[in-house]
Amino acid sequence: MSEIRKHLRVYGMFAKTSLMQQLEYRANFIIGIITECAWLCTKLLYAFIVHRTGVEIGGLSPDQITLFVGTFILLTALYTGIFMNNLGSIPWRVRRGDLDLMLVKPISTQFHLTMREVEFATPIPNIIGGVITVAVSWSRIGLEAGFVNIVAYILLILLGITLAYSFFLVPCLLTFWTVKVRALVEIVYNCWDFNSMPMQIYGKWIQRLGVFLFPVFVIANFPVMALFNSLSPFYLIWGLIAPIGLFIIVSKMFNSAIKKYSSAGG
Repeated sequence: MSEIRKHLRVYGMFAKTSLMQQLEYRANFIIGIITECAWLCTKLLYAFIVHRTGVEIGGLSPDQITLFVGTFILLTALYTGIFMNNLGSIPWRVRRGDLDLMLVKPISTQFHLTMREVEFATPIPNIIGGVITVAVSWSRIGLEAGFVNIVAYILLILLGITLAYSFFLVPCLLTFWTVKVRALVEIVYNCWDFNSMPMQIYGKWIQRLGVFLFPVFVIANFPVMALFNSLSPFYLIWGLIAPIGLFIIVSKMFNSAIKKYSSAGG
């Protein structure tokens, strides 16, 4: 528990320092919010088109589909705010030798490397837009989810963001073995948008691949399916096991990668 408290205090300092740095350049901060608002509008456009056409996907009404979109937007806010900048900076930190100083710090190197920066500008529009989208669609559906369903929804969101962290960390770690991983990172990052709509829009084989082999559908689909009572016990168990299992595997992979690091001085 003392280690957990120490890391929480350190993370609080990381967040405070990041906010001070970002507010020092307020024009960039505002531009970041405006840019993310444009991204948010493109995602909400999907929901608008679905409502205008009245299309149903896999038995889901337009309002139910909008709930998937809102959950995806909320998860995007969490991921971009906590992890995206940190994971994206791993390759150049390794090449420049910035990792040297992190290795001697009295905290977990993985924690320091992957959670050093906290982004505040880009999550703001997504948090606001996501909450409003979920609230409006929830109200229009007239959803009366029970306590268990709501707890499962929140738990699966937290596990989903943990899974996203592990899933997108893997290609970044390959930079310890090879110099250029940008193309692979971009390919993996494009998988994120697969969650912008319910997985029912894809064929059964794509759904199976996206749930079990490359579990991107677990991230944003499973929480909403839990609200609708459409998440089978097997899927629920997998939604609990996959994030934790992949996190353990990636942590072992990280420790192995650190052993390959030769520092800035070679």
